[in-house]
Amino acid sequence: MSRNDLHVENRKKRAMRGYAVALLSVFAALLVAHWPPIHLESAPVSLFLCAVIVSAWYGGAGPGCLAIGLSGLGFYYSFLPPMDAFIAKPGQIARFIVFILSAVLVGAVSVAQRSVAESLRRTRDDLRGTVQELKRTNEALVRSEAYLAGAQTLSHTGSFGWDISTGEQFWSDETYRIFEYDRAVKPNLQLALERVHPEDLELVQQATASVSQDGRNVDIEHRLLMPDGTVKTIRVLGQTSHEPGGKPVFLGAVTDVSVVKNAFEEIQSLKDQLYKENLALREEIDIT
Repeated sequence: MSRNDLHVENRKKRAMRGYAVALLSVFAALLVAHWPPIHLESAPVSLFLCAVIVSAWYGGAGPGCLAIGLSGLGFYYSFLPPMDAFIAKPGQIARFIVFILSAVLVGAVSVAQRSVAESLRRTRDDLRGTVQELKRTNEALVRSEAYLAGAQTLSHTGSFGWDISTGEQFWSDETYRIFEYDRAVKPNLQLALERVHPEDLELVQQATASVSQDGRNVDIEHRLLMPDGTVKTIRVLGQTSHEPGGKPVFLGAVTDVSVVKNAFEEIQSLKDQLYKENLALREEIDIT
C-alpha cells in the first residue's frame, strides 16, 4: 500500500469513528436525560448540545450534522409534549426551532474551533519541521565552513569579498593570518594597502582602481612587508560579479606563495651557481 493510499485509508477510518462518536454521544445524552437519579428530564437541551459539541469537535461537519439531526429527533420525540410520539406538535414548533438553531450554532462554532485547532497543529508541525531542517542546514553549513577553513589553512589560501559600492570587505580567517591582522579588526582596503611592500604599492593601487572603476578581473603577484620586517609574496586572483540587485561585488582569493617563491629562487640561484662553476671548469680545461 502506497503512502497516499494509507493516508486515504486513515481518513476513512477517522470519518467512521467520527460518525460512531455522534451516534454514541446522542445515545448517551438520551440515557443520561432519562436516568432517574439525575432528574434531567425537564432540561435535556444541555445534554444534546454537549453531544453536538463532542461530535462536531471530534468528527467535523458531517458527524456534527448527524448529531444535530439525531438530537432533534430525540428532543422532539422524548421531551416535547405529547412525549414519546412522532406526531404533529404545533404548540412546540417554536421551542423545537430554537433548539435546532441553538444546536446548529453550537455545532458551527465547534467545527470552526476544530478547524482552527487543526490549522494551529499543522502550523506547529510545519514550524517544527522547518526548525529541524534549519538545524540540519546550519550543522551542514558549520561543517562546510570548518572543511573550507581547514583547506584554506593547508593551502595558505584565503578568500575575501569587497562591496565596491560601500567599500565594505569580508576576510576569511586565513586571509587575516596572511596579512597578520587580529580577527577582531574590521577589514578594509586601507588595511590591506598598509601591508603592501612600498615597491609594489603602485601596482596594487592600479589594480584596485581598475576593479573599482571598470570592474576588471585581477591576477597579480606582489609582496607584503610585515611589521617585523619579513617579506611575503602573495598572489591575488579575483573577479567582479553582481548581486541580484545589481550591486557590484569583487570576490577573490589570496595565496601566500612565499615558500614556493623562495624555493624557486633558491633553485634558480643553485642553477646559476652550477652554471658558473661548470663554465669555470671548462675554461680551466681549455687552458690546460
